[in-house]
Amino acid sequence: MKSGFLKKIGFLPHFACSLALAAFFLGFTLLYNPFGIKAYYTFGEFNFGFHLVMLSCIVLVCALISRLILYVLLRRRDAEGLHDAVWCLAEAVVISFFVALYTLLFKGDEGGYFDVLGDCFKFVTCTLFYPYAFIYMIGLVKTKNEELERKEKASDNSLIKFYDEHKRLKLSVAPSAILYVKSEFNYVKIHYLDAGKVKKYMLRTSMKSLAEIDSKCLVRCQRSYFVNPEHVTVLRKDAEGFIYAEMNIPDVPAVPVSKQYYATLAALL
Repeated sequence: MKSGFLKKIGFLPHFACSLALAAFFLGFTLLYNPFGIKAYYTFGEFNFGFHLVMLSCIVLVCALISRLILYVLLRRRDAEGLHDAVWCLAEAVVISFFVALYTLLFKGDEGGYFDVLGDCFKFVTCTLFYPYAFIYMIGLVKTKNEELERKEKASDNSLIKFYDEHKRLKLSVAPSAILYVKSEFNYVKIHYLDAGKVKKYMLRTSMKSLAEIDSKCLVRCQRSYFVNPEHVTVLRKDAEGFIYAEMNIPDVPAVPVSKQYYATLAALL
């Protein structure tokens, strides 16, 4: 998961993440004693409970500093190539280094730094793997959901939306699916394609309200008609001199065109 999701959250979620890591480390260690950690921390003057609390504090402080740095980096520079999974791994490694320093402080001459580092890395990374994986999956799901929302929004924005007289959305249709619109008293009848079939929808609104729709999709061709030029094959004149727009869909009647709008419609064909 890249930093696109992380750039959108404030510091509070990072702070909560740090607390969750420390709390999980404390609780998981007490319940399951991973890799015999309870027997490992028996050196020094203090019992295992004291050492566990101190180790949890190290996890908390290191995670807080790490998340603060991450928060600042994502807002001060282009970090599109930064992956949260890589950052979590680096964070676990840093915590392991500081846990090893603490361990060496109490263990004394019983082992050198690199002797205890391997054990500390095992205790820290294997224990924190579960919350890190959970955090990563939450971010991944959130990112995927945001991508789907953006696609749906982009798709929704490409639709022609018809509202009734009370400004309530009643119908959304792809521009290429609209055939023509006819006025009928206080209603308009929208003729459109749905799965290859011609359908009609009666909407209580005025023709004037449709004038705000993109002129390339619906063009006024007569006082009571709007037509979609994309579906007009030809403009023909009958024996009496009336002009009609022939449609490219079988069984769809020709739409009347007045001389007033003839030139505008003809220019779009």
